[in-house]
Amino acid sequence: MRFLRIVPVLMVMLMFLGASSPSETVSCRDIIQQMMDSIKNIKTQKYEVRATERVNNNLHIAESKVKINYSPKKIYFGSISKGVEVLWLEGKNKGNATVHSRTLPFVNLDLDPYGSIMRKDQHHTIFELGTQYVGATIANTIIKAPKDFNKHFKYAGVLTWNNTECYQVIIDYPEYKYIEYTTQKGETVTSISHKLNTSDYKIRYKNDLSSYFGTIKEGKTLLIPVPYSNKVIVFIDKKTFIPIKVMVYDEAGLFEEYEFFNVLINPVFASDEFSTSFKDYSF
Repeated sequence: MRFLRIVPVLMVMLMFLGASSPSETVSCRDIIQQMMDSIKNIKTQKYEVRATERVNNNLHIAESKVKINYSPKKIYFGSISKGVEVLWLEGKNKGNATVHSRTLPFVNLDLDPYGSIMRKDQHHTIFELGTQYVGATIANTIIKAPKDFNKHFKYAGVLTWNNTECYQVIIDYPEYKYIEYTTQKGETVTSISHKLNTSDYKIRYKNDLSSYFGTIKEGKTLLIPVPYSNKVIVFIDKKTFIPIKVMVYDEAGLFEEYEFFNVLINPVFASDEFSTSFKDYSF
C-alpha cells in the first residue's frame, strides 16, 4: 500500500555508471510531456512492485501485486510478503476496503483505507498506487514552478534497467526545507499533504503523529517538508514512456524507492476480477 519522491553524492555517481551521455536531440521537457500523455491514456493497469520505504530510520522492503481500473475506480492489492489481500471499489462497502489476511484465513475485514490499521508504517494509501500517482505528483511540481522547469528537471541519458532501455530524468530541488504551518479547522495530515503536494508520512514522523489519523486541532504548528523531497530520479521506459522505477531522496538519503515489474497497460480484466469470488484470490 504504498506508491513517490531524493541522495548522497556517492549514490548519484553510482547511478550514472553505465548511463549514456545525454543526447542533444532529446528534450527533457518532451520526455516528461510524453510520459504525462502516456499516463493519461491508462484506463487499466496491472503490475508487480518492489517498494523500499524508510520507516523509523530503517528501510522496509515489500513486494506486491496490483491491479487498477481507473473509472470507476477499482483496486486490488496483494502483499506477497505479508499475505494480505485488499479490494476497494468506488461507491461500494461504505468506502471501506475488504481485507483478507492469512493470519485470519476465515474472516474478511472491512477497514477504512485512511485509518490507522491500513496506514500503519505505510508511506501511502492504496489510492496512491500506480503510475497515475507518479504522474500527478510530477505534474503538481511543474504547475508550482512553471518557469523553472529547466532548473529542476534534467535529462541524464539512457540506461538499461531490468532489460529495459530507459530515459533517466532527475528532478532536483535544492530549495527543499521544512516550514512552519498553522493548521486550519477540519484539517488532517492527509489533507495538508495533498494541499502542499508533500509527504503524509514525513509530516507524521516529524511531528510525532505517526499513530494519529484524525482531525488536527486548529491552530497547531506543524513542521512540513516542502516540496516532497530534494531529489527524485525516474527511469522512464523508452517504448511506453511509463515510469518503471522511481527513487526519492531527502536530507537523510533514500526515502522511498518503487520498482515496477511485468507492467501491463490497459489489460482487459475479467468481469469478476475485482470481487471476493475471483478464482485467484483468497477472500
